[in-house]
Order: sequence, then C-alpha cells, then structure tokens
Amino acid sequence: MRKSNIILGALIVSLFITNPANADFKEHFDLGQQYLSNFQYSGAIAEFKNAMRINYLDNSARIGLINAYCARAQYYADKEQNYKKAADDFRSALFYLVYYPNANAVKNSSSAIVQVTANLNSCLSAINFDTSPSNRFNTAKQLRADGEFAAAAYEFNQSLGDKNYIKDSFEQTGDIMKLLGNDQKAAEYYRKAVAVAPDDIDLRMSYAKILDKLGASDTAVEEYNYVLARTTDNKDILYSLERIYKKKLEESPNDATVTSNLGAIMQKQGNFDEALRYYSKAEYLDPSNVNTRINVGTLYQQKGDYKTAITAYDSVLVLYPDNTQALVNKAQSLASLGDKQQALKIYKKVIALEPDNRLAQAQMMDIVRETMTPQQFVEYIKKNNSGGSAFDILYNYALELHRQNKLDDSIAIYNEVLNINNNNPEVYVNLAIAQGQQQKYNEAITTLNSANSKFPNNPQVKDALKNLTAEATNKKLETAANFYNNKDYQNAINEYLKIQPPTADVMLGIASSYQNLNDNSKAIEYYKKALQLKPNDSDIAYYIAALAADSQNWNEAKTYNDKALALNSNNQQALELNKAIQQQNIANSLEKAISMFEAQDYTNSLNILNQIISSDAQNSYALYYRGMIYDAQKKYKEAINDYQKALTANPELTIVNYLIGIDYDSLEQYKNALNYYQTFISQYQEDDDYKKYAQTRISELSKYAQQSSTPNTK
Repeated sequence: MRKSNIILGALIVSLFITNPANADFKEHFDLGQQYLSNFQYSGAIAEFKNAMRINYLDNSARIGLINAYCARAQYYADKEQNYKKAADDFRSALFYLVYYPNANAVKNSSSAIVQVTANLNSCLSAINFDTSPSNRFNTAKQLRADGEFAAAAYEFNQSLGDKNYIKDSFEQTGDIMKLLGNDQKAAEYYRKAVAVAPDDIDLRMSYAKILDKLGASDTAVEEYNYVLARTTDNKDILYSLERIYKKKLEESPNDATVTSNLGAIMQKQGNFDEALRYYSKAEYLDPSNVNTRINVGTLYQQKGDYKTAITAYDSVLVLYPDNTQALVNKAQSLASLGDKQQALKIYKKVIALEPDNRLAQAQMMDIVRETMTPQQFVEYIKKNNSGGSAFDILYNYALELHRQNKLDDSIAIYNEVLNINNNNPEVYVNLAIAQGQQQKYNEAITTLNSANSKFPNNPQVKDALKNLTAEATNKKLETAANFYNNKDYQNAINEYLKIQPPTADVMLGIASSYQNLNDNSKAIEYYKKALQLKPNDSDIAYYIAALAADSQNWNEAKTYNDKALALNSNNQQALELNKAIQQQNIANSLEKAISMFEAQDYTNSLNILNQIISSDAQNSYALYYRGMIYDAQKKYKEAINDYQKALTANPELTIVNYLIGIDYDSLEQYKNALNYYQTFISQYQEDDDYKKYAQTRISELSKYAQQSSTPNTK
C-alpha cells in the first residue's frame, strides 16, 4: 500500500429517514444532509451532532453522522494524505457504530464496522501508530483534551487489553457518553468501572447520579448509601436521597419503610424534629418495625439525650434481646453517661453473639483502655486474646500512646508486642523512635541493630538506623560543644571520645580542646586524625603546621603548610605562616653557617651562606658573614662588596664600616680606609680595641695624607 493511495470505500451506511417529529431536530438533520450532499463534511458533522443533542437515540442522525465522519476521513486520506486526521474521523465513526448504540444496532452494522475498521487500520499503519494499550490510553486522553470525544472513547476501549487501564477507560467512556447525552450508555460504563474498582467513592457517586437521573431510584439509593457510609454527611447525597424518598412516599404514602428511611435522611441532615415526625408516622404504620425504634434511639443519642435513647433501645430489646444493633447503641449511651462497666458487659454480650463485630470490639477496647493502667490492659489483652488479635490490639495501643507522647508506656507496650511477635520490622522502628525521643540513643540503636540483623534488606529499618545514629551523634556533639563553650575542655574531650564512629568534626573538637589545654602534642595528634578523615581540608593542614611551628618543629610545619597551600593556594593564614617558616629556616641555616665559620669550615659555611643569599639577597647577616669568609681568604674586594650590601640592608651594623676600613687598608687604598674608619668612629659607641685601633689608624692615615700633600722644597 502506498501512503498516497489509500482507497476507502464509498459511504458505507444507507440512510433511512423517519420524518423526525421535532422541528428543531428536523432543521439540523436536513442541514446535515444538505451539507453532506454538497461535500461540506465538517458542517454535516456539526449539524448531525446538533440533531443528536436533541434526540440522542435517533438512528437516522447517528447514521448521517457516521457517513459524514467516513466521508471526511476519505477526503483527508486521499486528498491531503493527512492520515492522522483521517484516523481520528474513522475512530469517531467506529464509536458511533460500535459503542454508542444498542446491541441490535451494532449487530445490524457488522459489515460497515469491518470496513471502517480496515480503513482505520490502514491509516494507523501509514503513520506507524503504536497500538500498545499504554499508547492507546494516552492517545485517548489527548483526544479527549482536544475535544475529540467520540474518537477518545473509541481509543479508551482499545486500551482494555492492559488491566491497569480498565477502570479508567470504562470511567472515561462513561463520562463521554454523559457529555454526549447518552445516559443509558453512561450508566452501563460506570457500572463496568465500579465492578473493577468498587471502593472508588467518586466513581460510585457518578454512577449514583446517572442512575438517579435515569429514574433507577432503588439502585441509585444503594449507591448513594454506599458513598454516604464512607464519607462525612454529604449534603448533595442527602438532598438526592430526600428527593427520591419523598417521591416514593408520594407513590406509597403508607409505606412504613420509606417513611422511616425519610426520617433517617432528615436525621442525617440535622432536622431532628422533622425526623421524629417521620419516625412517629412509621411506627404508627408498622409498630413492629425494629429499625424505626433503633433510629429513634440514635436520634436522641445524637442529641445527647442518652436516657431517652436507652429507653428506645430497651423497647427493642424487650422483644428482641439479642438485637446487636440495639445492644451496641445502648452500650454507647451507657458509656456516654459514665456507666462504663455496664457498657462493657453489653459489649461482651454482643461479641459473644457476633465474634466479628468490629465496632463492639473497638468500643469495648476503648473502655478497657480508659479504665485500666497500661500494664493492666496488657495483661487483660493477653488473657482474653491470642496470637494476631493480641498483637494488633496492643500494637495499635502502643501507637496511640506514642502519639500522645506517653513514651514510657508506649515503649513498654512495644516491647510486649515484640514478645508476642518479633517478625514485624515496623514495631522495631517505632520502638527505636520512642527511645530516641527520650534521648536513649544507645537503646534505640541497639533496637535497630537487632532489627537490621533480622531484616537486613528492610529500607525502613536502615533509614531509621541512619537517622537515629545521626541524631545521637548530634546530641553528643551538642553536649561536647556546651562543655567546650564553658571552657571545660577535658569534659568536652570525654564527650567527643564517646562518639562512634569518629568523624572529622569530632577529631577537630578534640584537637581544639587539647590546644586550649596547651597540650600541642595531643592537639597535633588529633588534627592529623581529622586530616585523615578529611584529607582535602586545607585549614586542618594549616592547624597542624601552626602548632608544629609553635613547637619549633619547623620541618613538620613546612610539610603541612605546603600541603595546606597545595590544597588551597589562597589560604591566607597558610600564606602568612609560610613567610614565617621561610624566615625561620633561613635563621636556622644562618646559625649553622656561623657555627661552621667559627670552626673555620669556610667551604661548607660559604655554601650555606650562598644558598641563603640566593633566596634572600638582602639578608644582612648572611652578607656580613660571607664577607668575613672572604676576608679570611684574603679576597678583600669580594669582602668589601658584601660588607657594603650588608650595610645597605642594615645600617645598624656599624662594625661593618670598621671591616671595610681594614680591607681598604689591606688593599692600600688609604683614603677609602680613612673615610670608613671615620664613619665607624662617628657611629660606634663602645670604647674598645676596635675603636682604639680605628682612632690610631685615623691619626696615622691623616698624617700620611698631610705628608703626601706637602711639597718638597729641598
């Protein structure tokens, strides 16, 4: 098949015109026919739809609409090659052929259905349509959103192959049938949806309303009552029920059951006086109607007149002493009056009559709990219940106590529950949470570790263990921090050491505490442990370096400060410490060089001094001692050069002037020597051999200078 040459059949359904009686209907129908004969397919579709809104059951309009959809689909496919639009129209045609009409109409259109289905499949093949149920369901939702209701309903029905879409597809089709005015079919599809999802309250409400609209009052009442029993009093439902029963009462004014039911509706609406009027009439019509008397009792019970309510229940129990509804209601009224022991006896009777009466069981348990201590209640339940029943009752009791923040009692009951059955991980989790709320973290973690060993793959247990461990750690950190802030550093250390497993923050807290105790050795030990746990933290590496520097361990200080800068080159504290470390290393090297100089190990001393000067050209003492070595080696010019640099870097080294003078003297540059001796004398404050020698040389060199400047007259 070529995409450009999909051959569709001619109009596939003959028209059987039945002279519609309604003038408006006829006008729309005739226009639809006219548009169709003039190939104005969209106009024909619109007019046939208008006709069907007036009479949704008219077969001629339905057939006209099917023909119009098929004709437009043929045009889209053959003229425009728009197979998507063609497919949508074929879907709509099939909806009106297969799903919209009754079974007989569908049977009579079997050949047309086959042909249109083949045409649709050709179009879907041309557009490579994914026919999986999930895609058909999503396509249906999109078509409905686009207003293509008929096509949407068709696709919803094609997605029924996947059970996940059955309920929604039936419900959506019901909605569309209701939108198109076909209430009978809407009710049919809602019924199918309810069969799949009987607990869907909104769905059952939709079903009840459509039944009510169709006049199927008995079935509608069943659905309304189902919804009403599972929701708070719904005014719309009560209004609908009132309307239905009033209509029934008009039809059967002496029907005691209808009259009593109308009283019950009035009671639910809070119209007690009107309810009593109907109840009185119902009792008059049928004095033996037990339900009416019970309803009267519930009305007085609802009003808080428990004594009158009990009188009504007793009037039933005199005749029917085993009527469990009357017994339960009487017990409720007695409990409300404070006579809980008598209420308890009645509940026991009810349970003896109906062991599965959950209402009686629950309300009896309420009384037992209220009148006993938790331990008494536990013993009572263990004595009167067994196995799963005792487990459920006590577990629910523990949860209730937990919600009331009665932690001691809830913990005790959780443990009793575990003694009955320890195969429920949820019990362990709630027990641990209660223990954690009491800040008994060790007990909570022990509880969860037991659960984790028993249920190793349970995510609830794992999450609780993770959260409570973190909570326990935070609490210990808080306690340690309080000691630290109060300068009780030893107790802070003790608290930090309790935290397992240790974290980087814990190690930092211990290190800082030792630091404040002036125990740098221990502080460094724990800073190093913190760095092991957090190896990329520049600040921790700096802390170690700073303490090592304080302890004069300059090699370690350099190692860790270099690490701090490697991790963060912008660490300002580490940058400042780096300068101090460099200066100290230079000082240490200088001290070593001086020792070698004094030992006349000039070669090694000179090597060290050269290294210092290469990194710090302005180091005056390194220059000074290198000059001294040059002096010892009689390298006076080199010595003078270093001395002058040292003096420039540090003018306070006045002795250097003396040494330069000596070296110039040795080089017989007496004028220069004289100048430096004179500078030395002017700055030097001590009266020692250096000064005396300088003064002597000044005197000698001055005479020499005078003699050199006096002309020879001989």
